Amino acid sequence: MAAAVLALAGCGLLGGQLTDPDAGSAVQATGGTGAATGGVPGTGGLPGTGGVPSTGGAFGGAPPCGANENKGAACTDSDLQACFKTCGPERVGTKTETCLGGTYVESTCQFSPAGDYTCYAIPAAPDPACPTTLIQAGSACSIPDCLVCGGTTGYLDSTGAAKIGYCVCQAASASPVWSCAAVTAWPCPGGEGCLPVETP
Repeated sequence: MAAAVLALAGCGLLGGQLTDPDAGSAVQATGGTGAATGGVPGTGGLPGTGGVPSTGGAFGGAPPCGANENKGAACTDSDLQACFKTCGPERVGTKTETCLGGTYVESTCQFSPAGDYTCYAIPAAPDPACPTTLIQAGSACSIPDCLVCGGTTGYLDSTGAAKIGYCVCQAASASPVWSCAAVTAWPCPGGEGCLPVETP
């Protein structure tokens, strides 16, 4: 199963099951505790490809965030102290919300080093198939998979706010829509943003 998820995430396809194209969307999945048998705490698993926690749990066993665990939101000792959300295009990354000093602090978007993100490689020049107008995340699209658009123009998030980043069309889903993410949440080794791919 893990191999199948990895393969699909590498192509930017997750069976058309993604519904929220914006970065930072939460996944209501059950994360593992990362606890080892015999009472010895485990280290927890790394985030899996496509934002799916591994068997040991994401980020040391942190559970998925709920509706109240958001960047900048107030928190107390009785609230969830750490949780994770998905981020990046097509939810292929993960980030944490951690309660520090009475406020949830958000980490950067992280990507599994084992992931194949070639589908998100940024071209040296926009593909002719990309729209010339601003793309809005979540709107319908019809270009093939693995064509990165929006780099020179940016995009609009689902609320209509302008963002600097990129988008891909989830063409393999039943109802293809644009999935977009900011430059800082674009998948590449180290999460630093993709370098342009030189064309011959």
